[in-house]
Amino acid sequence: MSTALAAVKNSLPSMWEDNAKLQEIRKLFAPKLTDMEFQFFVGMGKATNLNPFLREIWAVKYSDKEAAQIFIGRDGYRKSAQSHRDYDYHQCDAVYENDEFEMNDGLIKHKYNLKSRGELLGAYCIAKRKNSERPSYVFAELREYSTGKSLWREPGLYKNDKGYMSQGGKPATMIKKVAESQCLRAGFQELFAGSYGEEEMESVRHEENRPLVLHGNTQTEKLKNILDENVIDGETGEVIESPKKSRDMGSDQIPISQEQMDEINDLMMLKEFSQERIKKALAYHKVEVLEQLTDAQARIFLLQLEKA
Repeated sequence: MSTALAAVKNSLPSMWEDNAKLQEIRKLFAPKLTDMEFQFFVGMGKATNLNPFLREIWAVKYSDKEAAQIFIGRDGYRKSAQSHRDYDYHQCDAVYENDEFEMNDGLIKHKYNLKSRGELLGAYCIAKRKNSERPSYVFAELREYSTGKSLWREPGLYKNDKGYMSQGGKPATMIKKVAESQCLRAGFQELFAGSYGEEEMESVRHEENRPLVLHGNTQTEKLKNILDENVIDGETGEVIESPKKSRDMGSDQIPISQEQMDEINDLMMLKEFSQERIKKALAYHKVEVLEQLTDAQARIFLLQLEKA
């Protein structure tokens, strides 16, 4: 190991021991956690040796009524598992309807039909520890996780309701991330128990925030309904976001997701943004790199890109 790599590796545990650095981590990556929840987050940071400043680990508390959730990026799962003394190997791939796929007694047989692979069905992952007879195995079905939006869409160019073109998705990449995160978490529970991959939770958030039809005969009744849910005005068809839910979500504190970063990069490439134009766009949000954007800023950035 080079001196530089050794210095980086050795600096990670100290990050979770330095009080000043911990305050910075709490402010940036776990702003709404209770003291007990933050201690749990710190404990997982120490156990996994992951770096929140590289978006390998972070925490989100969607509302005061819900427990905090700790997220680990796919690369964070890989990095921590592969550095474990018992790590042997892991393997992950997407499965399509015309593939030949079989899992038998811990062994995977997977052969592509390169002429026509058909519809994407899901993805599998196996993870082997050196002291285990059989690897951990997970198969994640696409229909259980796909939101049908953004990077979960089929590849290609899409026109939105305003006539603007946007880049299609990467559903195979997304479902592979789900399978890989789940499998590594199952194979190395002492490291990852209690954590989630952001691709898993995005589908849950999408389902929880699904708009409901707004009922009520008077404006007072409608306003009462809108306090608790995202709703659709039954007369106009307009989707109205609940102010209460928006505040509870705290999107101004949630860091940008990998999905949002990928979509922003795809749109900037599609629209042929120069480096100077990218720099000005980031400066508008008072950041220097995409990773510094919040979830709320990323949503605005995407709208601006679609209109550009």
